[in-house]
Amino acid sequence: MTNLALARAFFEIADLMDLDGDNQFKANAYRKAARTIEALPEDIKDVHDAGRLQDIPGIGPALAAKIREWILTGSIKQLASLRRRIPEELVEITSIAGVGPKLAHRLHDELGITNIDELEAACRKRQIRTLKGLGARTEWNVLRGIEAFRQREGQVLLGVAWPIAEEIKAHLEILPTVEAVHVMGALRRREELVAGIELIVASSDPAQALAQLADLPYAASEVDIQNSNGNLLRGALQLRAGPRLEVAVSEPSAFPLALWQGTGTETHIEALLTFAREHGFQIEDKGIWIDGKWVMPKSEHELYELIGLPFIPPEMRAGKGEIEVAVKDGLPILVELRDLRGDLHCHSRWSDGVLTLEEMARAAQAKGYEYLAVCDHSQSLKIARGLDPEQLKEQHRDILQIRERLGFNLLSGTEVDILADGSLDLPDSVLARRDVVVASIHSGFRQDEKQLTMRVMKAMENPHVDIIGHPTGRLLGRRAPYAIDMEKIMEKAAKTGCVLEINASPDRLDLNDVHAQMAQTLGVKIAINTDAHSRAELENMYLGLSVARRAWLATDDVINTWSWPAIQQYFS
Repeated sequence: MTNLALARAFFEIADLMDLDGDNQFKANAYRKAARTIEALPEDIKDVHDAGRLQDIPGIGPALAAKIREWILTGSIKQLASLRRRIPEELVEITSIAGVGPKLAHRLHDELGITNIDELEAACRKRQIRTLKGLGARTEWNVLRGIEAFRQREGQVLLGVAWPIAEEIKAHLEILPTVEAVHVMGALRRREELVAGIELIVASSDPAQALAQLADLPYAASEVDIQNSNGNLLRGALQLRAGPRLEVAVSEPSAFPLALWQGTGTETHIEALLTFAREHGFQIEDKGIWIDGKWVMPKSEHELYELIGLPFIPPEMRAGKGEIEVAVKDGLPILVELRDLRGDLHCHSRWSDGVLTLEEMARAAQAKGYEYLAVCDHSQSLKIARGLDPEQLKEQHRDILQIRERLGFNLLSGTEVDILADGSLDLPDSVLARRDVVVASIHSGFRQDEKQLTMRVMKAMENPHVDIIGHPTGRLLGRRAPYAIDMEKIMEKAAKTGCVLEINASPDRLDLNDVHAQMAQTLGVKIAINTDAHSRAELENMYLGLSVARRAWLATDDVINTWSWPAIQQYFS
């Protein structure tokens, strides 16, 4: 938690430096240091106490001094100064996709815009287009960004909520009055955005279990204990990290039934209750009415089994025809984390990652992977220190040496930019020598649907392009998907055999589950990739897996459940 807190401080410094008009490369040095600290396998305080701060990659004397200041005083003067100097309203406005630091300053200085409501009003009054160099398209894109922001208001990213829930769960499990703890609700269904964290606890002393919530180190409010509802006693409190925590406590015998009741959507629950009634069963808080008596299921698996259904995984309990499919055709065997053999899109220190090639390879080996593709950015993405052909050639030599030394399939790849006209940022002669080519859009988001769709389709026609990275370009709650015809993209992918990515980065999860399911229907293959820039981000694979499971994908649909020779054969 110390590392995460310091990383957050460095990220904030970088964002405020951007707003202050400071050197962009200095701001990026803080971001890179933040990622490094976030991924450290040991506590930053221990590193400091051992005098090894400057042994950390990317930490020079200036950054080491800031870390030392933070550890010794709990604050950083530079951060405090930036907070005083930068108006809070500017920070808020830059949370809108399409509003960078420079535009935020212009909006503030030239139109007097101080918050998101005023920004929205200015767009609707067509005032933004009056500023030099801006137009109607800018207004439209800002409005789309505001809409995405509004949709996320009060919601938390799955990648933020899940780790917090796991920590709280671990804290509760050691309490003497607690027998079991499980997440439930939207979080257990692994939805990309959740309103809060829902947990269910099995305890023979529900009141005492709820009272102990006040001792959580994350608590920011008193526990609001509600009246008993059926078999459950409920409590809620606000967490310091942002989400609201709701906890339901049941008697241990009722735990499986309560867990089931608290997991599926209303549509799924109602469909299952209807199915049960049609087959002579009744489900209530007392259990399942079978053969003239109430039976309390000992597990969720038994609950489904008792009424004649196979176990339906939590991610499928969305009321989208899963019960009908279970009865008619049988459910697919969903892809699992243990099925994944490697990661086909990550970054190293050659571009904007924080680990060396060998450190990335060893991290992948430690996860039990068979292969890892380093796909550093291509030359046009200068802010990410993109690689030109000569640098790629040099990197390739290093990769071959590491591959031989470690006996591990470290793959030589690239994340090549799809340029404004649909051409690629590297020549075919360079792409042909890569093991994996991921093609992505990183600029020109304001083009219209026809242009953006053409760019991606043209890239897919290149025989060297294997995967389209983060295909819709969205950033959850910050940037809506860019205007692109996904049906045409899917059809072209089916025709060319190009693979589409589920990018497991917490703020992307792109493709989403709807598009991933559309891909499966058309026979388009998927790669679940982390796009990792650090060791910690390699652990985000479970987030991409959540999307795949909500899309009902099986191992045959996801290429990185295959061996590397099988992937090579598919790419060829």
